[in-house]
Amino acid sequence: MPPPVRERELKLAAPGSFVVPDLTDDGLGVLAMQELPELTLTSTYYDSADLRLARSGVTLRYRTGEETGPAWTLKLPVAGHDALERDEHTFQGSPDVIPLEAAELVTALVRSAPIQPVASLETRRKRWMLCGADDEALAELADDQVTVLDGTRVVARFRELELESRGPDLVALRPIANRLRRAGAVLAEPVPKAVRALGPRASAAPDVTSVEVSPDDAAAKAVQAALSAGLARLIANDPPTRLGDVEGLHQMRVATRRLRSDLRTFRPLIDERWGRGLSDELRWLGDRLGAVRDPDVQLGHLSGTAADLRPGIDPYLQRLRDRQIAGRDALLEALRSERYVGLLDRMVDAIRDPLVTDRAHRRSRGELPKLLRRAWKRLDQTASALSASDAEESYHAVRIRAKRLRYAAEAIGPALGDRAAALARLAAAAADLQDLLGTMHDAVVTRIDLHATLQEATGPDYAFAAGRLVERCTAAVDEGRRRYPRAWKRLLRRWRKA
Repeated sequence: MPPPVRERELKLAAPGSFVVPDLTDDGLGVLAMQELPELTLTSTYYDSADLRLARSGVTLRYRTGEETGPAWTLKLPVAGHDALERDEHTFQGSPDVIPLEAAELVTALVRSAPIQPVASLETRRKRWMLCGADDEALAELADDQVTVLDGTRVVARFRELELESRGPDLVALRPIANRLRRAGAVLAEPVPKAVRALGPRASAAPDVTSVEVSPDDAAAKAVQAALSAGLARLIANDPPTRLGDVEGLHQMRVATRRLRSDLRTFRPLIDERWGRGLSDELRWLGDRLGAVRDPDVQLGHLSGTAADLRPGIDPYLQRLRDRQIAGRDALLEALRSERYVGLLDRMVDAIRDPLVTDRAHRRSRGELPKLLRRAWKRLDQTASALSASDAEESYHAVRIRAKRLRYAAEAIGPALGDRAAALARLAAAAADLQDLLGTMHDAVVTRIDLHATLQEATGPDYAFAAGRLVERCTAAVDEGRRRYPRAWKRLLRRWRKA
């Protein structure tokens, strides 16, 4: 699959009488407006019947009339950016069959709903390339006359301007957009043409949205808020994970872990069998994500700490890469499975109508602090008794419980009003302890792995390099033991203030 193209554009609505002004005479940095050939574009947009893609800011279309020929295009939001920036994926294929790669990239959004044609548009496009010094392309301006069709019947018409950057950001576009506004255009909502064509239904909220909770709300609403935040994170990182993005994979794994932790935190408030069923399926997904992520982490760490041990250590690095490849194959198979789609459907249902106990109908201010104290008590029992001579497994147990406390504080804090800031600081201190012990655990895992490989006939160069790396791992573990008391005391202080 070719890499996506990052689309950065501003949209403006234009009345029928609007005339595109000369943009070269207004100090905009535009030295030339090169008129491009006019295009007649025919686009068919695809979505579920309830417009799950459009409501999530995603479009999937088949278009003819482009200079590059007919093609399928999928536009996905960019994490951390507003609707002015999207990643554009292009696929070749028959007009009647959605390319498999495109269908897979929207699985987390449409889930089990069939994808079907939902809108047909014809666009007459006039275009200009706006150039600066040395004929550098700054932006492309498109003047689109759009006709919305139902079969052969015209159901709507509108006109819009698209100002698409040819640079790395939108900074140069805004003065140009202001000039177009002075000529009579109106800055429009950054929504795709299909959303305008489909009307209010396409602008409705997506299936998974953020949920605000106050101390006087029922505790059940806090359950919904936590599950919604976790599922939104999982869905947003599904496409990057499929595309091989390391950070997307990490965030998707974090989402599954957080969701399982939230189900554990809220266990007294939810139906036991219902919660266990969701947790089991999330564990299944998390295991497959971990089979790729764990070698990622090890390889990233060793690229720095073991760089001077190459090429002797290369057989171990290759072993990790082989695991990574095998894990990715298994992960993609899981993401293509009905089981994964079923999990997503169940999670959406869980947000809409969680199966809760009677306690969940009590106010958040009374119930949620009890859950936080429960998470703290379990951590304190393990962490306060830990000594420098304890087994490495004991440190790992503390790490797991520190992570659970962190996630509990992050899930509960927003619902407790003026206590939210203190709980955010508690979560940050728990994260610091978790990170310290995580580095220690990574060293333990690598050391165990290296000992296992030394049983194989790998040669003296490898044995020497692996032995040196084992020494470094042992030093990292000892450093973790040394730093642990201070990190634990810092977390203890945060707890007392929370």
